[in-house]
Amino acid sequence: MAKILVVDDEASIVTMLAYNLKKEGYDVVTAEDGEVALEKFESEKPDLLLLDIMMPKVDGLEVCRKIREKVSCPIIFVSAKSRTLD
Repeated sequence: MAKILVVDDEASIVTMLAYNLKKEGYDVVTAEDGEVALEKFESEKPDLLLLDIMMPKVDGLEVCRKIREKVSCPIIFVSAKSRTLD
């Protein structure tokens, strides 16, 4: 079973994503900020990350950079940004 790390500082988004992914049979791990995400990435070794960009402490882009230094796990950014430039 694939393990997915869902990272977002909005609890309602994490709850919704985790619920739907679990319903589809995925093993889901969650984190509420970038620091916790990096810790859980190391300990849980997920197969995929759903990663918010704008988070406190360490933002999603920095989390992505730090993970990419070590592995090439697939990462999907989840964001409320809506401008093309973003």
